[in-house]
Amino acid sequence: MTETQSNFGKEAVREHFSASTGCYEREAGVQRRTARRLAASLEPWKLTLPSGPVLELGAGTGFYSRELAALFPGRTLDVTDLSPEMIRACKASVSPEADNVTFRVLDAEEWEPPAGRYALVTGNFVAQWFSEPAYTLERYLHALKPGGLLLMAFPGHESFPEWRSACREVGIPWTGNPMPVTEELVIKLSMGPARVDYYEDSDTTRYQGSLEFFRHLKRIGASASRSGKQLTPSQFWRLITHWDRKSGPEISITYHLIFLAVKRDL
Repeated sequence: MTETQSNFGKEAVREHFSASTGCYEREAGVQRRTARRLAASLEPWKLTLPSGPVLELGAGTGFYSRELAALFPGRTLDVTDLSPEMIRACKASVSPEADNVTFRVLDAEEWEPPAGRYALVTGNFVAQWFSEPAYTLERYLHALKPGGLLLMAFPGHESFPEWRSACREVGIPWTGNPMPVTEELVIKLSMGPARVDYYEDSDTTRYQGSLEFFRHLKRIGASASRSGKQLTPSQFWRLITHWDRKSGPEISITYHLIFLAVKRDL
């Protein structure tokens, strides 16, 4: 990706998510469910973490932030997001009076985290928005204290098989954003002073037709294209006409979910 493409994509992501703030809490079902699962997966790790603050990347409106605040009431919790509107909504939903929680606008790909500062760096449904997920997550691995944990959940490269299949059948390009490839992340992160564990699963949601699915992506801000590539109106209508004819009154959309835990060596 060129610098121009990267900047265009970043601004598009920021603008789309900022515009979706008002309806994100209501619409983002898979993100909410995954936040709960990610928080539950923290339970076995809680007592093994060193002392120190917790950093959340890509907080959105606070699905996962609220879970973290409940899990770590005695720790400093640094909650961040690329969108100022999302951070304002998150602050309003996560006990804004709590003196151990800070909120700030942060570009996780541009910011250089201080080495050895955090006991936990974590994020729900954010790594797929990084232009170079493996490189970015490796940088945050070095922000951990010895014994600290990098814990992320995100959709992987096998997400949206139904959408991809419909595009192939019509003979048009798939224009969704590329998702992280699990093997690439594991190999990259295993080269550092760390032990890598991961778990793969799926989450399937049904929509009243393909057009409703694309409208849903727009409502939650996830329709932003990092490359700027889009179908022509003719291609788009060919796609949804074929997809709906093939699937009937409802379509299924499957997310390939990755739960990644990287424990920094002592």
